Amino acid sequence: METGNLKECLHDPLRTPLTWRIRLKIAIDIAAALEYLYYFCDPPVYDVSINSSNVLLDEDFVAKLSDVDFRDPGHDDTKESNASLSQDYINQKRRNAVFQFGMLILELVTGQSLGDEDELVHWVQESEFAYSMHKMVDADLGDNYDSKELKSLLLIARLCTRTGDEAAISIPQILRYLQGKVESHVSPI
Repeated sequence: METGNLKECLHDPLRTPLTWRIRLKIAIDIAAALEYLYYFCDPPVYDVSINSSNVLLDEDFVAKLSDVDFRDPGHDDTKESNASLSQDYINQKRRNAVFQFGMLILELVTGQSLGDEDELVHWVQESEFAYSMHKMVDADLGDNYDSKELKSLLLIARLCTRTGDEAAISIPQILRYLQGKVESHVSPI
């Protein structure tokens, strides 16, 4: 892709830093791609690896996912036990995608490589994170971001990275939330 991948754009010190608007657009693009891949694609997708290395950007910073595996068209889901197992498998893959998407949002916001994801997950899950969220914003952005949009994006990251029974947000819910809370404020690049 013309602009390379998201990891290069976020972490290469020789590149112009991504603006807040471009980062929001990338988050929405990836959420839309995930919705399509997991809910509308034929043949259905069973695995997507979501990280900054696998997010490719064209010259207009439109984000594309590059590591996608499709289900085997010859796979037989006609038996009830296979269908149940297959649906459980698909649901687990969707939960994994939601978690990975939350981590991608944290990388977009902080500009940090996610070597120690436990630390960032712990930070966004703690009850006082709202008071420290401005300290975690990528220094390359300075003060050039919208506080309400930041809070909305971090709320999504928080919901995405919850574990266990608390993890109850779906990819379509994420996309609709981002479109409603963020996209209406996003002006052209």
